[in-house]
Amino acid sequence: MGLENGGCRENDLYSVIRDHPDYKVDKTVLSTFDGQRRVATVQAMAQKSMDQLALLNTIHNLKMPPTATRIMMQVSPSATIKYVVGDRLFSSAIMNMGTKRHMKFISDMEEGKIFGCYALTEIAHGSNVRNMRCTATYDKQKKVFVLNTPDFEAAKCWAGGLGQLATHAVIYAMLVIDGHNYGLHSFVVPVRNPKTLLPHPGVIVGDMGEKIGLNGIDNGFIQFENYEIPKENLLNKLGDVTDDGKYTTPFKDPNKRHGAALGSLSAGRVTIAVICETMGVKALTIAIRYAGVRRQFGPDGKTEVPIMEYQTHQHRLLPFLAATYIIRNFNTYLSEVFYQFSIDRMMGIESEDGPEKGMEIHALSSASKPVVGWTMRDAIQECRETCGGHGYLKASGIGDIRNDHDANLTYEGENHVLIQQCSNYLLKLWPHVLKRQTISSPLHSIDFLTHGLDILAKKFNARSTQEICCPNTIIEIYQWLVTYLLKISHEKLENQLKSGKLQFWAKNDTQVYYAKSLAVAYIQHFYLQRMLLLISESPDEAVRNVLTRMFSLYGLWSLEKHISTLYRGQYAVGPELPELVHEAILKLCADLKDDSVSLIDSIAPPDFILDSVLGASDGMVYKRLEKSIKGSEYGMNRPRWWQDVVKFDLKNKL
Repeated sequence: MGLENGGCRENDLYSVIRDHPDYKVDKTVLSTFDGQRRVATVQAMAQKSMDQLALLNTIHNLKMPPTATRIMMQVSPSATIKYVVGDRLFSSAIMNMGTKRHMKFISDMEEGKIFGCYALTEIAHGSNVRNMRCTATYDKQKKVFVLNTPDFEAAKCWAGGLGQLATHAVIYAMLVIDGHNYGLHSFVVPVRNPKTLLPHPGVIVGDMGEKIGLNGIDNGFIQFENYEIPKENLLNKLGDVTDDGKYTTPFKDPNKRHGAALGSLSAGRVTIAVICETMGVKALTIAIRYAGVRRQFGPDGKTEVPIMEYQTHQHRLLPFLAATYIIRNFNTYLSEVFYQFSIDRMMGIESEDGPEKGMEIHALSSASKPVVGWTMRDAIQECRETCGGHGYLKASGIGDIRNDHDANLTYEGENHVLIQQCSNYLLKLWPHVLKRQTISSPLHSIDFLTHGLDILAKKFNARSTQEICCPNTIIEIYQWLVTYLLKISHEKLENQLKSGKLQFWAKNDTQVYYAKSLAVAYIQHFYLQRMLLLISESPDEAVRNVLTRMFSLYGLWSLEKHISTLYRGQYAVGPELPELVHEAILKLCADLKDDSVSLIDSIAPPDFILDSVLGASDGMVYKRLEKSIKGSEYGMNRPRWWQDVVKFDLKNKL
């Protein structure tokens, strides 16, 4: 459908998985907590060994990371997150913030000699990275860093792979020299003996326990007690320490050093957005295919029609299908940009706009990870409900998808806090808009703000559904929306400050209806901007037409949630705007209805991976449902404890 999967030959990888013994798992093994852990670990190790996923291939093919993540997430979410958020983030951090002396850790990890993980979050601090309390104090005499965790609240936690197996971790700690805190830095820290998997002296490490979902992942916590690591284990691209204890950095401006580091911290968020999208695809595959098979009612009372024929059903599912395509395109783009940014840093290629690019990547990922997570959360829940009672069966597969997706909403940054990092980036731009200064960024997400004052002077003038469905019209509305939200958010913040509020509370009181809405509109606009570029580059007219319909559906469906703001800013008056938006959304849903199954089929996983009685590609829902129900342990048998029931004597109990 015009969305590049990037050179990771999907059918080849699916074949490898289908034939791989570690992926042929008896489901009874997964019924126990320990069984889930073992299977996920074995499968994560299998992923490590697959040539298609090798780090070298990633370097030579930047479209591979999101493609491989999508495929492997479809197969085994726990194993893939264990592999990606553990080993891959471990490697990414070293690539971004380390130098040549650290490449041995990546080599050892690729060869299976060590197992890595990535530990930033602390028990009492997550998104507020500046207040992390784990310390790494430099000892000039020994030329080592001494790691300490002051109390359990400062213990690193939730690190995937750390709970039972990781031998090394990238640990973020405050770098202290002679009592002076130089801020958060990252270190490669040996955690366990690779031969025994027992922790080193001075390391207290353990597992977080059973979770709502993803129980194959051994999320862990770690504390340090005067634990010494070599000086060379500091990832020193952004800041270093000489043998005699002098701190050095290539950045004269501390904010630029921080900006460069922010690009590095985006790895998890970029990947999680892909993971969210993938889980949404699985749920939509089940619900849309089921909607094409399931029949209820009909105009003559005899012949029943597929439930996808109903307007309510189309409106519940098809905007999420469109959203998936738009988000999928953006995820592939941002992943490629991020990995190129990371590889350039690893190779020592420093561009003049490097810090600015790091900040823009951080802003985009800080907005996209929440918006994709929320969108797919709602999509998965809608899919569950549109499958009716049968969707509540475990055999439908949607319940497991919903539970596994839930973690995406809070790890690597709690969404409502994380998205503020995007709005903070944007709020600094309004004074430049007022001065009509040129505004540009490496990825061009904010360039339109150069004409911000002219944009605000525009008014809504579409008079038909055809006009409002036009991509340029939707882009124009979004540019007005983002500019207006930037204006009123900045003014709100300034008024809060003028009233005497501290900066902290002024920002806090500028989030709801202002800064949060600004960040959401900004990322939605950039999703559409990137999709419009893809459409313009597609050589196939039929593909362009269907992609344009999905562009328009996602754009108008998203704008619908901002209608009150469009009226508040007097961009529109009268009833035409909502009337046209609603009419167009329903028309676009109806237009996409007949293509919905083929559209989801083009991005769906194979049946052996989807593993759903409702969503198989052959449409044999009821045969599969019967086989599942009658073939289960409890389907046709009396319970083992049946005698407790027949021997129950109510009189004696009374």
